[in-house]
Amino acid sequence: MTEKIRFPCELALLLGLLLVAFAVCLFVESGFGVTVLSSIPLMWHYMCPVLDFGTWNIIYQVIILGICVCISHKIKPSYLFGLGISIVFGAFLSLLKATLAILPNSLELDIIYLVCAHIILFFGVSFFMRCYLPLLPVDIFIREVVYTFKIKYKTVKTCFDVGCMVIAAALGILFLGGIVDIGIGTVVSAFITGYFVARITTRMYDEWFDFVPSTRLSAMLLSEDSPHYGEYRHSSGSGSGH
Repeated sequence: MTEKIRFPCELALLLGLLLVAFAVCLFVESGFGVTVLSSIPLMWHYMCPVLDFGTWNIIYQVIILGICVCISHKIKPSYLFGLGISIVFGAFLSLLKATLAILPNSLELDIIYLVCAHIILFFGVSFFMRCYLPLLPVDIFIREVVYTFKIKYKTVKTCFDVGCMVIAAALGILFLGGIVDIGIGTVVSAFITGYFVARITTRMYDEWFDFVPSTRLSAMLLSEDSPHYGEYRHSSGSGSGH
């Protein structure tokens, strides 16, 4: 059996943030819709453009974080960390959306943008799921549901994505005069992201990489589903004298 490559959890989290933010903005640039992840915040941005796209994403993530608290009935340190991550993600969105706006558009190029956005999104979300660190509140919510109710990831992810798409479409109809930016790309993304992320995560990342924390703080924040959770928790406890 080939030895796995040790991959820092912190790097996986950073790559997840960058790749997902890039995918979201490239998705919008394609003109075929928006990723399900940002469909609701984008509708809010159109309804109240005084706040930019990135800021509405932060507000959306905070609301999702509140739902996570309701599910677990407590405020976990990972939730607070996730709030900070959502602020960084919002900043990435604002920067990348402005940067990618210079890309040329044509039917052929837009199709390429859409395909690339999906592929980048799959790899980005997979990095999120395998960094074993506190995530964006949306991803924390999905992981909480998966491990609390013992439901398969792809099932939870698909249901969540379809639900977001329906809500975003309803907001467009009620407040914007029709369905806005919920295109074929959004529909496809809602139904295939959960499936492909699970396939990439289990067949590629788990075979190639061993995700390990490289700092004491990361070891303390490691999620219980990490293969190294007990190992690093024991080491942290011994070092603290407890």
